[in-house]
Amino acid sequence: MSLVYSLKLFGNNWAKALKLFLYYLIVWGICICLLLPCFFAFKSVIVDGFVANDFTKAFSGVFLGTLGKGMHNLASGSYDVFISVFNLNLGLAIYGLLIVFVLMPFLMNIGKYTFCVTLYYYMTSKSEVGFCGTMVKSLKKSTCFAACKVAHNLVFLSIILACVYSLALIENTLFSVHFLPWVVLLVLVLVFTLNQILVLGWCPAMIVFDCNVFVAYKRGFKAVRRHFLATLGTTVLCFVLFWALIFIFGIFTMTVLVPLMTILLCIYNMVAFFMSQGMRFYVNATNIMTPKKLEEVDNINKTAFIL
Repeated sequence: MSLVYSLKLFGNNWAKALKLFLYYLIVWGICICLLLPCFFAFKSVIVDGFVANDFTKAFSGVFLGTLGKGMHNLASGSYDVFISVFNLNLGLAIYGLLIVFVLMPFLMNIGKYTFCVTLYYYMTSKSEVGFCGTMVKSLKKSTCFAACKVAHNLVFLSIILACVYSLALIENTLFSVHFLPWVVLLVLVLVFTLNQILVLGWCPAMIVFDCNVFVAYKRGFKAVRRHFLATLGTTVLCFVLFWALIFIFGIFTMTVLVPLMTILLCIYNMVAFFMSQGMRFYVNATNIMTPKKLEEVDNINKTAFIL
């Protein structure tokens, strides 16, 4: 049910989602401009690596039976390009990594926190607040959250890269062609699901309880544990669909799917947290969702009043 309510909120708050998407475009534009020195310095190495390994077809062979081979070439080729870039200019390579894996996620997480604050006002009182004004007012808390989230994501990303690269090192042809795609899909779904469960209540707890980032992490995780199986099932479903679409339609679909997935997960996080706390919230202009916990309290109060 949390996913259904999340989709309804997404439909009724599309303007807020559009503002977050536009904010993403601005962040991507800034980071791309900052990466231009890296592009011109490593252009020949990166382009040659893409041409030699035909990266554009890495995920396009799902209907031709060549998906496993393409993924194997992508992993091994990416590693070769990565090493070549570092050998060419170590300082500039580190600069590029900081932009991509530190600055960009940091700025994006500030936008996510701001979006969740605007959702909080809508869900609790159906109030409409401006995205930019909310960002300025919550900048102190959002920067703390973004910095901690970046550190968490770096650990998470390292685990993913280690798992995928280890699988790609297996040279068995039968495994690479027929089993590698499904094993990689399973690993990605499990790791992404675990990460989502760990951080699901982090931002909502920080907003609802107005506490610091460390207390919010603890309270958020405690809230998720109350509905662990439901959260696990919904999260697995979301990530299976996400990665399945990428495997089928190609890696470049991530440019559209990633922002949509991020926005939907922000809404889902808020809904799941509200439901775990038994908090009423607006689904749309006329409907208020009352979680079971509050319904039980209301029934007890009514019974006590009658008696």
